[in-house]
Amino acid sequence: MKPALARPLVCVLAVSLLPLDAAYAGPNDPAIHAYVNDSCIVADEPFLLPPPQPGDPADQTTTRFLPLLGLVVGKLTEMLITHMVNASSEHIKAGAIRKDTRYATSKEMNLYRAEFQPEPTVRLNAKLGCMTIVAAKFKPESTECSADYVPKLLTRETMKLPESEWKSSRTDDSIENQLRRANICVDGKARAVYEARFEFSEDGTAYRLKNAGYQIESLLTTQDKGATRSTFYTLEISQPGTSEQRETLSTAWVRLGTVSAGAHGTATAGDSPPWLRVPALTTEARRAYEQKTNVHQQVMGEIDALKRALTRNQRELAALDQRIAAASGELAAGLSQERTRVAVQIQTQQAELEATNAEYQDLPQTPLEFMPVTIEVAVTESESEKTAQLELASIVNITGGQLASAGGTASAGLFSKSLDLSDHAVRPDPAAELASTRARYFDALVAVKTGGAAAPGEDAKHNLAEARMKYNDARRALGLELVE
Repeated sequence: MKPALARPLVCVLAVSLLPLDAAYAGPNDPAIHAYVNDSCIVADEPFLLPPPQPGDPADQTTTRFLPLLGLVVGKLTEMLITHMVNASSEHIKAGAIRKDTRYATSKEMNLYRAEFQPEPTVRLNAKLGCMTIVAAKFKPESTECSADYVPKLLTRETMKLPESEWKSSRTDDSIENQLRRANICVDGKARAVYEARFEFSEDGTAYRLKNAGYQIESLLTTQDKGATRSTFYTLEISQPGTSEQRETLSTAWVRLGTVSAGAHGTATAGDSPPWLRVPALTTEARRAYEQKTNVHQQVMGEIDALKRALTRNQRELAALDQRIAAASGELAAGLSQERTRVAVQIQTQQAELEATNAEYQDLPQTPLEFMPVTIEVAVTESESEKTAQLELASIVNITGGQLASAGGTASAGLFSKSLDLSDHAVRPDPAAELASTRARYFDALVAVKTGGAAAPGEDAKHNLAEARMKYNDARRALGLELVE
């Protein structure tokens, strides 16, 4: 699986880990913070090489603090949300709060980001690999604790053993120490930590969450040490609606089954949650993207068309050289004239390409963001598996009849919001149609502009008119301005 969108969902913050604040908590409840990064904070904690000793290879000194696996502290990359649209938190409405659920406040952000290097590209507003949910009492936001992190130092005795047999020499293996690697500063013991990996389909249009492990010191909804709860957590993406109600675009979930205080779990190899469709650009967001990047798209369209034309002409020139070498007399003379025409056309296209590239670099290159949404994370602990299934079904808008027809069991095919990838693949994509008609239009435009003749021929002008008509049809379908 490629992290897509690009691997990379959806994405809460600036350049370092920042939490979604707890939106609902009783007097004895911990706060719930959710973090998203390109790797898991706990499950992917790296081993570090031990300090060099006399006689070690020279390069040991340069790799002393480099991880053998994962990321080094301070190199944690973009979050689920790269830039906030609104600095204020939107608290979950009272009617949506359930007593068996603990929430992280939803934050408003733009789901998509347009970048211009090396070409105009719109993608999800982050690189996504893993979500870490922490239930705990947290130290003040200004606290810095990463310097207190004790690395997982590899023992010299196990360095040459298989990775599965590596051992650490550190004395603090606590979850609180592991969280300090990402400057997550817990006051006392963490109540619970859950991690889930984002997986994306090959084309980046479908995703799912997979359990990456959990450590539950105590349950969130009861202090009873002997109690058990059927637990799941959700990540919901929604966008503002015409009323106070938000429109849910996607809800991903991870089911842990029945757990109790002191439960620890690792990634479940057999767990295969359903695929979910990555929320696509809405009509309004697509229109905004196309309008705000219109000049970039037009100039890059010409650049790409010029590159394709140059490739075709260079191949034609090579073929003419072969034919001229094997020809003689009038045929050779005629081929030489054709070669001259193609060579001149190549020079014209190269000059045009150089000028158009310079024009593109002079355009504004500041990334733009589109499609405001809110992200909400919630952990639910129910007293029975059946209750948990019913609650999860209600969260993802499943009717009771569908649940009953499945015999009350949880399976990948149970939830209507799961995605049949084969069905998904055949649906027409207006954006893809726009891209293909745009390419044909600019190919025809470049043929007219750099055809090598004093005036374009009727065939070239006819091809341009036909390509423009189809391009405008695709633009009209998306509500975009037409090209003249």
